[in-house]
Amino acid sequence: MKYAHPLWRTLRSLKGNQRAAVVVEPLWSVPNNLFMPFVSVYMVAIGLHGEQIGTTVSVGLAMQLVWALLSGAIADKYGRRKTMLVFGLLSWTIPCMLWAIAHGYLYFMLAVVFNSMWQVTGNCFGCIIVEDGDMDILVNIWTLINLTGLVAGFISPITGIFIDRFTLTPTLRAIYIFSMVMMTLRFILQYYMSYESSTGKRRIKECAGQTVLTLTFRGWSVFVSELRQPRLLLCVMLMALLSSFSTVQTTFWSLFVTKVYHVSNSMLSVFPLVASLTTLVVYMLVIPRINIRSVRFPLFAGLGLHSIGIVVLLVGEPLRIYLLWIVFLSAICEAFSLAILGPLTESIMSVVIPSEERASVNSFITAFILLIGTPVGWIAGSLFQTNYTLPMVLNLCLIVVSAILSLFVVRVINPKVDSHA
Repeated sequence: MKYAHPLWRTLRSLKGNQRAAVVVEPLWSVPNNLFMPFVSVYMVAIGLHGEQIGTTVSVGLAMQLVWALLSGAIADKYGRRKTMLVFGLLSWTIPCMLWAIAHGYLYFMLAVVFNSMWQVTGNCFGCIIVEDGDMDILVNIWTLINLTGLVAGFISPITGIFIDRFTLTPTLRAIYIFSMVMMTLRFILQYYMSYESSTGKRRIKECAGQTVLTLTFRGWSVFVSELRQPRLLLCVMLMALLSSFSTVQTTFWSLFVTKVYHVSNSMLSVFPLVASLTTLVVYMLVIPRINIRSVRFPLFAGLGLHSIGIVVLLVGEPLRIYLLWIVFLSAICEAFSLAILGPLTESIMSVVIPSEERASVNSFITAFILLIGTPVGWIAGSLFQTNYTLPMVLNLCLIVVSAILSLFVVRVINPKVDSHA
């Protein structure tokens, strides 16, 4: 009997660059999701304190801002395909090596300088997914891309076993070496499996003889012109808030539950498994029912679950009952929310960015988002030094503001999308 699930049909029908991007993505997403839950506790194990961790995050975001500004011009001048290979190796191969051998604060600071270059590959990846591709299946494509990271969640308890046996630091060093090899292979394979898009070829010819800086400043006028449209401005502001939320949550959630709820380092490996199971259910049953032409309910559902995940953590610890179950409930809410908002927001941004100037406009959008989010890491780190719960309170405030802004986003998104039906 033929299996007719929308995601399966999308996967079978993928062609060209969209197919190449989805097929090789596990080589990056699996190792990335293996070490992500442990990054902050690994930094503490090496000897960093809360403020140093927050400063590292902010410096990384500041460097990302610079590369985000340049990313559109670089992608247009040298092509999406070649740029993705070169900057993929710079932004992931080298940092993974530095993280693997890290013995202090300077190692992590140098690593984030290189890792910040991923903004260039991120811009190219977005262009590769959209250009010459089927726009009607964007939500399903981004879902498939996010789905590949679930594999790491299912094998993450093995990481916990190794942490119990060999302790945290040696285990994470081995995972970073594994990640370095896998991610290097990912960028090489995509280069040979993909082709330069028609838009990319045209932009290479148009940008011949011009410097990256000249192209960057020219892109600024295009960005300002496009930003005058309410739908793009509102979406960019929403993405900035959600990006700031993600920065705090990714960095300080694991530290919060280990300090306040006394969750062991090895137990942290169980939560990615819970998140993967939750995300798989959402991808199979919920995402196929979401349409880019109607974003109101899924957008507010995702934001609501984010707030629930934080509130249960904030009110649960003082009660001193069922502490571990409260952390599990928070992890489930977070996974459910991210599974909805990830593909949805990526698809929304793909729709509102003009196709002809996609790389250039996208670079300034990313830079604008990072400009707003850059101080957040340092602020959250300082708050964590004062009180372990304050970063979570900060995130709750960010979600509330995001929900208010979303009231206006849904009003300008839906009519515009419908007009292109």
